[in-house]
Amino acid sequence: MKDRLAVVAAGLVLAGGWALHHLEPGPTPSSTTLSSTTSTVGIGVDDPVRRVARTLAPTAPPTAARNSGTPQRLVIDALDVDAPVEPVGITPEGGQQVPHFVDTTGWWKDGTVPGDTGSAVVVGHTASAADGVFDRLSELAAGDEIRVVGTHGTVTFVVEETVAVSPERFRRMAAALYRSDGPSSLVLMTCGDWNGEEFESTVVVRAGRG
Repeated sequence: MKDRLAVVAAGLVLAGGWALHHLEPGPTPSSTTLSSTTSTVGIGVDDPVRRVARTLAPTAPPTAARNSGTPQRLVIDALDVDAPVEPVGITPEGGQQVPHFVDTTGWWKDGTVPGDTGSAVVVGHTASAADGVFDRLSELAAGDEIRVVGTHGTVTFVVEETVAVSPERFRRMAAALYRSDGPSSLVLMTCGDWNGEEFESTVVVRAGRG
């Protein structure tokens, strides 16, 4: 798993929006790159997004756990976010899957389970119509809490930093964001800096165990 994560992270590049170029063929992805041309996480002004109004079941009281198990919901009180989490992986064409709906988050299931060793990664949409789950992600500040509710219980993380990074900087920090060793942490990501045609940065939130 460590080798796979390192290879994926090494090729992960943001280029003005969320999408992934094709990977080399084979059962194990060898690299991933982000662009603005295929499956988007950042939603542009004119993109036909599948927006679905759904009633969200209230999150149950948290039960502390070593890890969350399969994540079910992501709760960020500071942003009024209480959103479903779906597992996302690699598409048949070799790209990383993204959430199906703008109000749903996506946990990278080929990486770390929240609460385990390494960095768990959750992505979400930013939408021009202000209904993306991570529209306000850049507002998170150090000390804000994030809860991941899963099949094993609830794991709490505390925000350490929120940054908007350029594609070049994202390349340099990708391995650290997708690491499979070291302290347990959570990384949230979405697109940022919409210029009318594309997203120019990635908003990255890094949080440690609470």
